[in-house]
Amino acid sequence: MDAKDLLESLKADLICPICLGHFTDPVIAKCGHSFCSQCLLQCRDGADSTINCPECRQVIQISKLVPNRNLQNLSLRGKMIRPYLLQSMLGLTTCDQHLEKEKLFCEEDQRPLCESCSLATEHKDHQVLPLDKAADECREKLQETWNMLQSKVEEFKFSLDLARKKEAQYKENIHGLRETVKFEYEKMHQFLWDEEYLYMKIMDQECRDNLAEFEEKKARFSQQIQSLQQSMLKIEENLDKAPLEMLQDMKDTLARNEELLLQEPVVPFPTWSICPITGLRDMLKTFQRDITLDPETANPHLIVSEDLKTVTYTNFPQDLPDNEERFDTAPTVLGAQTFTSGRHYWEVVVGDKTQWTLGICEDSISRKGAHSLLSKDIRTLVGFKNGNDLFLWNSQSGFYESKPIHSVGIFLDYEKGHIAFYNVTERSLIFSPLNLAFQGALRPYFSPCSPDEENSSETLIICHRNNQ
Repeated sequence: MDAKDLLESLKADLICPICLGHFTDPVIAKCGHSFCSQCLLQCRDGADSTINCPECRQVIQISKLVPNRNLQNLSLRGKMIRPYLLQSMLGLTTCDQHLEKEKLFCEEDQRPLCESCSLATEHKDHQVLPLDKAADECREKLQETWNMLQSKVEEFKFSLDLARKKEAQYKENIHGLRETVKFEYEKMHQFLWDEEYLYMKIMDQECRDNLAEFEEKKARFSQQIQSLQQSMLKIEENLDKAPLEMLQDMKDTLARNEELLLQEPVVPFPTWSICPITGLRDMLKTFQRDITLDPETANPHLIVSEDLKTVTYTNFPQDLPDNEERFDTAPTVLGAQTFTSGRHYWEVVVGDKTQWTLGICEDSISRKGAHSLLSKDIRTLVGFKNGNDLFLWNSQSGFYESKPIHSVGIFLDYEKGHIAFYNVTERSLIFSPLNLAFQGALRPYFSPCSPDEENSSETLIICHRNNQ
């Protein structure tokens, strides 16, 4: 082994295997390996009392680390004498051309030169320095770079230590954070449970009131039926009397029945109070889809807007090709989107329209001739106005009176076979039929229906996805 190799071997023995710098306050472990004390302590996880040796992975007890003062002194001396050893090992080469010692160094060409070579034309404008001075400058540059690298090492050590502290703090805080989030959701759950309880209480009271009204109406109808039947019996008795007697009793008989004939039976239409559900629309809008209309399915009486968001009924049919997809009788148009899975939501403005039908249908629904809203391949909600009164119809509940509705929200959960209709303004449920498994692809269903004499057109508007 030559002197240079010995010097490198000495250097390897005097540097810390963690920071790769000369030892600072070295300690020796039971396994025999030595490290800078701070370098080794930075390798532990939090406040642990043990460390795995970075060299052999044996367990090191921190309390049993022993300062290695001899190694500290040797490292300091090695660091001080190394430049002198390197300088003493510097051997001068001989120029092959001039047979002179190469005591100079060309900075541009990065090669040693003799005196004669330095005077040559190719080195005329080059920076040529004595070899020892060039080495000193090089050493200074290397030392400067080393110092900057050392500063960068300290910077990263500081960041590493900060990251470890933040990690430990995060581990301490994560449990509390989880509990806080859980508690916040528990508050929301409790709030919704309380709201649900109040809603159910209101519904129960309304149910009792409506059933009592039905009982009262039925009793009144029964009494009226009995009164009418008794009057019919008296008239039958009069019909069997002699003509003169019948004529004499006719005036009183007709007078007694005049009041009965003026009475009209009024069947009650029970209504439900609208109870807004907190956060309902915000939740539904997370599933909102950008629904558009499919003009190829539109009945000739329906005009679809250019943005495919509005459909209007017109009394004069358009000249359109009678393709297989188009409805020829029902005033209907389908959405362009098809659903075979997932949860979806969209909203439709119905405004003051006198009649409308909204919902979903199977993509295979018959487009020719009339189709029944009672069919299994269609699930809809129908609204129609009679004066200022709004009535709704669905295949499950039939007709019932409703408060005014400006916009209808439709939610579809394909996997659960579920569809629900919502009053967007009131943020409340209108109607949800029993869940039934869907078959095949589904499409949104729209029908502005035929206008009455007072309203020359009927328009439905699909809300854009970003509408609030």
